[in-house]
Amino acid sequence: MSTQHVTWHIDNSIAIVTIDCPNAKVNTLDGALLVALEEVAHALAAETSLTAAVVLSGKTKGFIAGADIKLIESVTDQAVAEAMARRGQQVFQTWADLKIPVIAAINGHCLGGGMEFALACNARIGTPDAQLGLPEVKLGILPGFGGTQRLPHLIGLEKSLEMILTGRTLNAEKSCRLGLLDKISDKNDLREQALTFAKGYPHAPPRTRQIGWRRWLLEGNPLGRALLFKKSREMLAKRTAGHYPAPVRALEVIARTWTMSMAEGLAIEAKALGELAVSPVSKNLIHVYKLSQRSKHIPDLTEQPLEITQATVLGAGTMGSGIAWLLARKGFQVVLKDIAEEAVTGGLERIRGWAGKTGSEEDTTAFANIRGTIDNHDIGDSGMVLEAILENMSIKQKVLQETEHYIGAETIFASNTSSLSITELQSAAERPHNVVGLHFFNPVEYMPLVEIIRGEGSGDRAIATAYSVSQRLGKVPILVSDSPGFLVNRLLVAYLNEACLLVEEGADWQSIDHLASNFGMPMGPFRLIDEVGIDIAHEVGKILCGAFPYLRESVLLKQVEQAGFLGKKNRQGFYQYPEGDKPTINSAINETLPRMQRKAGPADWHRLIMLMVAEASRCLADKVVATAADIDTGMVFGTGFPPFRGGLCRWADQLPLSERQSAVINLAKIHGERFEFSIGYQETLRFYST
Repeated sequence: MSTQHVTWHIDNSIAIVTIDCPNAKVNTLDGALLVALEEVAHALAAETSLTAAVVLSGKTKGFIAGADIKLIESVTDQAVAEAMARRGQQVFQTWADLKIPVIAAINGHCLGGGMEFALACNARIGTPDAQLGLPEVKLGILPGFGGTQRLPHLIGLEKSLEMILTGRTLNAEKSCRLGLLDKISDKNDLREQALTFAKGYPHAPPRTRQIGWRRWLLEGNPLGRALLFKKSREMLAKRTAGHYPAPVRALEVIARTWTMSMAEGLAIEAKALGELAVSPVSKNLIHVYKLSQRSKHIPDLTEQPLEITQATVLGAGTMGSGIAWLLARKGFQVVLKDIAEEAVTGGLERIRGWAGKTGSEEDTTAFANIRGTIDNHDIGDSGMVLEAILENMSIKQKVLQETEHYIGAETIFASNTSSLSITELQSAAERPHNVVGLHFFNPVEYMPLVEIIRGEGSGDRAIATAYSVSQRLGKVPILVSDSPGFLVNRLLVAYLNEACLLVEEGADWQSIDHLASNFGMPMGPFRLIDEVGIDIAHEVGKILCGAFPYLRESVLLKQVEQAGFLGKKNRQGFYQYPEGDKPTINSAINETLPRMQRKAGPADWHRLIMLMVAEASRCLADKVVATAADIDTGMVFGTGFPPFRGGLCRWADQLPLSERQSAVINLAKIHGERFEFSIGYQETLRFYST
């Protein structure tokens, strides 16, 4: 008995249901699958001989990945979105109403709508690689197929709020501890163990979850619940700064419906999803999600990537150690090389400290994947060498020439340069086609973006391998041409330089940082300058302004540096950095700055961000990257540009036409050619075609 998406048969009075969407790598909840699930539920209800049902996935990668993102993206009518939620709720309730126990047998990912289907089942058994979560808030919506109603009553308010409001995904072990999973199965024996579990389920005594004193105090009485909801609201206000409505709305729904019937709660949940699904924030977050998924596909290249099992990292400093540790955690064998024993020892100790923070078995194993050396003969078996040494061209060229004598003819040499020309680096190489740029952002562990820089001599195999390794590391790669500053630093330095020019003109730097924070930036330009290092920001700004003469160079950072302020590195910059404490305003720096004449206002912020927009149009004209989506990817995942705004180019496209026109005409007229847009952008005033 079957539909196109769901098949089932009876084995000793137990229905074995298999979800297997045709022509798809994963099961996705779309209209066709919902119809199939509803038909099967009705068929099972009519089978009077059944004692239980087990639901499995026909996909090796997971159970159900969630709802179809394209459906959420396309809906623009609130009533339509609400009806979609009601439809999913109706189908899942049909399963929840079955008179027999239904066991969800979960392998791999079980997310969003897939998780909500599993919650509608009576019990859940999962493989060790199972990943369970309700990540809807990351798309600007909330769980709309019953998740806000079923999860709190299964694992409690406190834990369910943590899951739903953060969108965090849990592994099998933690899911089992919380009660999301009833049992963890052997990976290769899920079907049989689920059948055994189902056979015992109807005859077992009623299973009740033990409610501890903490849960009773927080959830068992109105005062405790009020305190829990109050704390959650305060946490969300601090975390979202009012920019992300979905988690706030989810909290409201859960608080309002906790004592309601399932039917009443589902109606309120569906209405809330309808409101959120058509919001600009949701559309922008879906855009960002799609940007992250683009990186899973290697561009069309003439050669395939090399299979890398061992990699060498040259340079055991902070950046090199971070890259080595990331490689090791992702299963690579790693050689960490430097020219001095003390440098290698320091790098290994730094990594040991990172591994020790978790004390997990996985991190212990990962640390064992790293060995340090000062001997070039130890790097010969590496399929890729990642160089993370001093940002000095002559030194990098010398190291490249030396390294080529010890590595294989196909080994890829990737430079982690943030500003130096890959083409110039290749000029010193015996095999320039193997040389590529692979620019990680600091801190390596947390920053998702990597820029893959194609020098004039870089071969397709080198580019493909850099992509493949980046993907295995869980990074979001973008392909960038060999141009000064590449993409992210070119945009960022123009922005920072313009902020300094504003201060030279008498604007208060603190108010500029405040405007940036209000916009949603992770930090203001002067806090960022401190993080980078005032001396480094000054030097990079000088280089970029020299490369692009239309940029007017600020002298502010040179003056501040000469006065001894270096930023976070010496604890004295625009902010002070007390050890173990939060940064505070450094009023002493004001003595070296021009006299403040005014606080910065919206027009000043508009000037700063529109300069980045103008520079983005130049990057496209100069073919630094191929598309506006590459720019948005770089800005969101490399600088923390607020995801709820969708990226720099998408944000610019959403401005009213009059604002875009004034940016092209008025800002350029007042402040010069650096605000002029590329010809291609001037023609349409849009980065995206639709």
